[in-house]
Amino acid sequence: MPKFLSILFIFIHLLAFGQEKNEKIRVGYAGSAPFVLHDGKEEGIVFDIWEEIAFNLNLKYTLQEFPSVEDGIEAAQADKIDILLGPITINAERAAEISFSQPYYNTEMAILAPVQELTVWEKVSPIFSKTFLFAVLGLLLILTIVGFLFWLVEGRKAKDVYGERVHQGIGSGIWLAIVTMTTVGYGDYAPRTTAGRVVMGSWMIISLILATSFVAGIATTLSLTTREDKTITSMQQLENKRVAVPDYKKIMDRTIDMGGTPVAVHTVSEAYQMLLDKKVDAVIYDEIPLEYIFETKRRDDFLLSRKKIEPQYYGFVFPIGSNLKRQVDLEIIHLQDTKEIQHIVEDWISRN
Repeated sequence: MPKFLSILFIFIHLLAFGQEKNEKIRVGYAGSAPFVLHDGKEEGIVFDIWEEIAFNLNLKYTLQEFPSVEDGIEAAQADKIDILLGPITINAERAAEISFSQPYYNTEMAILAPVQELTVWEKVSPIFSKTFLFAVLGLLLILTIVGFLFWLVEGRKAKDVYGERVHQGIGSGIWLAIVTMTTVGYGDYAPRTTAGRVVMGSWMIISLILATSFVAGIATTLSLTTREDKTITSMQQLENKRVAVPDYKKIMDRTIDMGGTPVAVHTVSEAYQMLLDKKVDAVIYDEIPLEYIFETKRRDDFLLSRKKIEPQYYGFVFPIGSNLKRQVDLEIIHLQDTKEIQHIVEDWISRN
């Protein structure tokens, strides 16, 4: 009888072990193209990565699609799935509720905005700005003062050279000051007295310093006219703009700090559609999904600016305490060491 019980115990144990081995992993997925393509097929970057992991670990699995990453995370929290695949950003808020794998991909955020060319008026308007006009008026005032001083010490004593009347003498002094400042040196006027040379010599030194500052200011103002367009290419241009951003507090706060109005979206497709409908002025989103849309849709109408706004680390999601996590982590590290993940991402981007 004891022998029979031992054989029965071994049989039950082997049967349970076999069931455990045949048990399929419940795999959920959510996210944006090209990581997850919602075209009725399980295609995208994360599927290629997962297939490598599942093959190496000899895992059998079932797939379940979720309408959003948030829905998938809720399913993982409720232990309805064993792993959630997707371009899921690792952050402190999520990590407090679920477990993340090793980051399988690191990326940055980028800006996608419509190409907008400057009008003729916008190109010439900096010339009429207060900064430019005040700079010109200030320079004319200084030239007038120098011209008057020169007339005072020398010009009024040589009326045959600089003119009989006061305004003629001062005008000649201003002309000499301009010629001296620009180092043109026509030679039609030149100081002959010691006092005149002191005035113009001092002006030579002062004008070297003044001209440098003046030219720099003018160049900065006029540089606005050399821009090809007014397309949003940086965070500094977000003032008074509506911007579609991920529902992520850190990037929303940065947009607000720049004077913009963030509009939270759940997918890059939603953000892109809002841009097409002119409900927002720009989109800030993860670089790879934005690059994928940029390559495939209306390329000439939009400009993608890679400004390294905010680093993003993508990982897979597990229920807290998952026994599967460590195995997947080791496989992710292996795929990174062999650059297999990098090759998968580059392959998907190049397909456009």
